[in-house]
Amino acid sequence: MTTEHRDGTAESAGAWLPSLIGELLGLDGQRLPVDRPLGEIGIDSLTAAQLSVEVEERTGATIPLERFLGEETLADLVRELDADAQEVGA
Repeated sequence: MTTEHRDGTAESAGAWLPSLIGELLGLDGQRLPVDRPLGEIGIDSLTAAQLSVEVEERTGATIPLERFLGEETLADLVRELDADAQEVGA
C-alpha cells in the first residue's frame, strides 16, 4: 500500500516495508531476500507484533501476526499491499 507523505508524494510498500523490517531486525532492509519466508529471516513474535502495528498505522491494513511468522514472503506482502492501495485509489 502506498504511504502518503505530508508533501503529497506517495511511497509504495516496496520502498518502505523492507526498510521497516530491516530496522526492526538490525539488518539492511535493501538486502533482505524477497523470496524467503519472513519467519526464516529472523522475524519472531515480538517483531511480528511491531510490524503488524506499523503496517496498520501506515496503511490501515490489518495483517495477522501469523502471516509474518509463516510462509509469507516479503514479495507476497509488498504485492498485496500495493494491490490494496491501487483498489483504494481507484
